[in-house]
Amino acid sequence: MIVTEESVVIDRPAPEVFAFFQDPGNVTLYMTNVITYELISGEPGEVGSLVHGVVKVAGRQLPITEETTGVEQDRYLRRRGTDSPVPYETETRFDPTERGTRVTFHQESGSLGGVFGTLTDTLVAKLYARDVRSNLEHAKALLESEATS
Repeated sequence: MIVTEESVVIDRPAPEVFAFFQDPGNVTLYMTNVITYELISGEPGEVGSLVHGVVKVAGRQLPITEETTGVEQDRYLRRRGTDSPVPYETETRFDPTERGTRVTFHQESGSLGGVFGTLTDTLVAKLYARDVRSNLEHAKALLESEATS
């Protein structure tokens, strides 16, 4: 199993940060490795809703279908890949802090099973963790700049 976990503190209240991350329309705004991400059934951020997208990992474009499997308002979002070359589950947590909200992205993936050719799971995991960190920092910049606009 491959585990990726990154977090960042965003200087905004948890309900605001949660609403931003819950909206599938915002994903391509802050996730630079996501090419497309579109709601295909259900309501945004509701259990059972599905999105289809294309993500770029280690230079490869991978189609995904993702289901929301758990939601607690302003606390967490859980998703899993239902149709993806690599099986995965994610949890994004939103924890209030003195300065705002700590957003923690946690993903558990199965072996990449040769999806990336000769690249090892370890190398791809490091590249992906870098993307996740960058995406969280980008979301932080977007949300904090909205606060000052």
